[in-house]
Amino acid sequence: MAESKLEKVAQQIRKNILENLNLWSSKESQLKFQSDVPSAQVSDELFNLWDDDYQPESEIHKMAFNEKERQALEKFNTLLNIISEKTPQNLPNIEEFILTKEWLELNELAKEVVIEMNK
Repeated sequence: MAESKLEKVAQQIRKNILENLNLWSSKESQLKFQSDVPSAQVSDELFNLWDDDYQPESEIHKMAFNEKERQALEKFNTLLNIISEKTPQNLPNIEEFILTKEWLELNELAKEVVIEMNK
């Protein structure tokens, strides 16, 4: 019984991370998110959502992803952390952030990771 609960949590973590990667990989989805939730600071939300769900040391995370997928996620996480360190504490709104080199790097890598995860 407990194992099936763990499996459900692992499936939810996987779903959340894949949704986050899909959001990172789509300028249109990010702009729609901002339009749908005008009070949100989507630039910040992108980083926060990732930080909330990406817990690579947890057993749940290891259940949710195979080794190859974990390597792809780690690559994205590493770039995200590097860029997070380089960007200002208060990120520009999403309409401005999508024009930056940093956003483009994360967007391109997110697209690659999404492809890898769907293999």
